[in-house]
Amino acid sequence: MFPADLPVRPWPVSVAAGLLLGSAAILLVVWLVWPETVVSNGARVFFVMLWTLLAYAAFRGLGWVRVAIGLVFAASAWGVANAESLAAAFANTTSSELLCSAMQVGALVLLCLPHSGRWFAAVREVDAARA
Repeated sequence: MFPADLPVRPWPVSVAAGLLLGSAAILLVVWLVWPETVVSNGARVFFVMLWTLLAYAAFRGLGWVRVAIGLVFAASAWGVANAESLAAAFANTTSSELLCSAMQVGALVLLCLPHSGRWFAAVREVDAARA
């Protein structure tokens, strides 16, 4: 649990964690209700677990979550850039996946706000003092 001397979690971090968890929930529900729309079950399990873990990490104040989300989007952009065409890159993308991507981008923006950055730094200082 959090130590008592840790500053209160700012609303952008709470909302961002909720967006990431909501994204994982949407991916899971769509997979369970419409399994025929999922191209790769293994990838779906991976991304449900990844977004759940990143939501937890953001909520706990682990600043590396911002880099991890950025790396996921960089890998995604690399895949789009290497596709034959833009249409081919998004040929198998569903509306739920686009919604989840928008939620994840929103979460990344919220986690990179100055107020959020100061909170992550405060958490890091408290963790360093405990070590």
